[in-house]
Amino acid sequence: MKKTRVVNLIPTYNEKENILLMIEKVEEVAKKYRQYDFVILIVDDNSPDGTGKIVATLQKKYSNIVLLTHKKEGLGKAMIRGIKYTLKHLKADILIINEADFAYNPEKMPFMIKKITEDGYDVVVASRHVGNGGTKGWTVGRTLNHWFANYVCATWLAGTRQVYDHNGAFRAIRIHGVLDAINFDGFKTRGFGFFNYFLFKLTQVTNNFFEFPVTYQFRTRGESKVSFNPKYFKTYLKDVLEYLKICLAIRLERWGVQK
Repeated sequence: MKKTRVVNLIPTYNEKENILLMIEKVEEVAKKYRQYDFVILIVDDNSPDGTGKIVATLQKKYSNIVLLTHKKEGLGKAMIRGIKYTLKHLKADILIINEADFAYNPEKMPFMIKKITEDGYDVVVASRHVGNGGTKGWTVGRTLNHWFANYVCATWLAGTRQVYDHNGAFRAIRIHGVLDAINFDGFKTRGFGFFNYFLFKLTQVTNNFFEFPVTYQFRTRGESKVSFNPKYFKTYLKDVLEYLKICLAIRLERWGVQK
């Protein structure tokens, strides 16, 4: 019997404190659930801290790790590279997107997979805004920033209402007839606005969503790129402006003004 092939897509930039631990955790889950064929796809933007070198070393230990490296162009561009590679080369049935910093617990992956393979959903979204979901370790500023992006921009301005959490990375998506039905060449998102625009595009090919509660854990290792840290602030500001433009573009596309 053919195993369900699950690709775990994890974008990285300066995640040397987390990537080894994350890969080991995913491998632990894969060992417990051998009915699935897990592939770990790391898309690294030439991290100067050596994240890619750590992954390359782990490839000698684990045969199911794929590493894509590229110059830094932004989170959205990295995600598109990873998705296109998955569709073209990895013969996957399900794509699961996650972050390297343990914001989301990878032990939830089997639950997400079953929601697709057994319950028939097309997209499974880990949500901070349903049930007992929430956040842990966030500052007031980060909380307000997320509220504005999620509710004011994504829900009201863009008008996407199929799920409540528009910007979380932790999602499982059916490949056949869903992910492979989206044209990623038309994506113009460079930064974190990718997740919001991607969700909108998913709503154009399916209404079959399942959203379940999770607690988003703020990182305990490494630096957040969504911050006022001088090292990342210029990129963060560009991403915020792009996010606003994306929400407006989604609304205009809903009205049929543009595509």
